[in-house]
Amino acid sequence: MIGIILSMIGVKKLALVALGWRKRAVAAGKFPIAKPLDRVNIEILADPDFQRSVNEVEGLTLLDTARLANLWQLCRATDLTGAMLEVGSFRGGGALHLSNCCPTRTIIACDSFQSFEVIDPMLDLNFKKGEFADTQYERVSALFSSRNRPGKVFAGFFPASVSGSKLPMISFVHLDVDIYKATRESLVFLFQRGMLMDRSLIVLDDFRRSAKGVDQAVAETIEEHPDWICIPIFPGQGLMLRKSYFMG
Repeated sequence: MIGIILSMIGVKKLALVALGWRKRAVAAGKFPIAKPLDRVNIEILADPDFQRSVNEVEGLTLLDTARLANLWQLCRATDLTGAMLEVGSFRGGGALHLSNCCPTRTIIACDSFQSFEVIDPMLDLNFKKGEFADTQYERVSALFSSRNRPGKVFAGFFPASVSGSKLPMISFVHLDVDIYKATRESLVFLFQRGMLMDRSLIVLDDFRRSAKGVDQAVAETIEEHPDWICIPIFPGQGLMLRKSYFMG
């Protein structure tokens, strides 16, 4: 009973965070919706497995249905023999959603479990120290062990948190770390380690979403790796892939 109560409190706190963001946006007069989303014949919304997963992770993630749908479909478009990596897992909802999408694939979830390491006052204006610290390694790890899912949870600031660990080859990455330093260092690590399989996809959260640090980190990475591009996808994600992705 205590566990249920604590879980309900956690869900409410998560909802309040999201509500606070929405209220600030409305108060600033931003993001008017001139025309609502047309949900007719969007097949993924009728997928019972997708529906179950969204309901299951509702209190464990700030990702909305649209972003969860992008993750679901893009993850399934990658090599099923490759592992899935999420950096910036918070309470594990996004990583669990990916695991629900491809339950036989290895999921690697990474989070500091202690908020941000460094905030750039010029690039990371949307975020502040102390945010996203309301999470626990043990609870996130239990999401996968209790379901007998192949996976591993790493605590600490990525990529230092996986230093010395032998990681599998990866075909799908969800990078949700919000700020410049974490995004840049994560991308440098992924490219330098040569751990990305052919036709891998990287989905970044907060791309073209007033998170200048994320945008700059992506731009710098693409400048170093001109064979890659980043495509903005609604609502507020970026899709990184090789230019040759559609040629094979």
